[in-house]
Amino acid sequence: MDTMTCVQCGHPHPTRLTRFARPARYSCRACGAFYRPRTVSAPGRPDGPAPEEDPLTAFMPAHMVRWVRRHDPATDTPDRATLARWYKEFDALVARAASSPQARAVIEQAGATALDRLPAFNKVCAALHATCYDSRLATARLAGDDSPSVIERVAHLRHWLATAGRSTTWLEAPPAPPPDRRAVEELLDPPTSFTQEQVGVYFRALFGVDRGPSLPGVRARFGDDRIRRALLDYLDDGSRPLREVVARELDDGAP
Repeated sequence: MDTMTCVQCGHPHPTRLTRFARPARYSCRACGAFYRPRTVSAPGRPDGPAPEEDPLTAFMPAHMVRWVRRHDPATDTPDRATLARWYKEFDALVARAASSPQARAVIEQAGATALDRLPAFNKVCAALHATCYDSRLATARLAGDDSPSVIERVAHLRHWLATAGRSTTWLEAPPAPPPDRRAVEELLDPPTSFTQEQVGVYFRALFGVDRGPSLPGVRARFGDDRIRRALLDYLDDGSRPLREVVARELDDGAP
């Protein structure tokens, strides 16, 4: 059957833009989206085939892929602005679904079985950057250890950071100038609290960047003993073994 419900926000009362064109085009009065009427499947069944082979399933769950493909001309390798917009709009739709039958119908028609409120795209990416792209630590940082949906979102966005979004990682940041040797030596016995300058020395010595993960994230990921050995390696031959570990695990897909 045909539905006039907006494919983006679920609003049921569109404005028809073309009187005689077939199929007609409509504009949503609520969100401004432009769309054509679509044929939907029976209630309770996803609208359209399962997108197992769709490249976007690497970056989002299948029901979100269906929604994206219906309402937005989609690229298979979205940049940060595009993926952030998709997540923001989909999360807003999920939020409206709590009180809007129309929005809930759009969600369910895409095949969603749960309407969990999840951490935003920017927040998930920030947690991954902070923890050296460690999925477990990032999920814990988001208080999502017991939520399969949060774990799934972290995994999807980590995969995007490893592939289409790699240029947005701190691994791809411009190289920082080398730190002062004496300043690095002073950090071999970590202080109880760090100044901003000391944090900068850490990042430049360990990762070669001015801004990288969070200091608590690095310490949780590697531990002080391993960090000390990495600082000694840097002082000895300029190598950065922890940076190599982060890059390799991100490339290999290790969690």
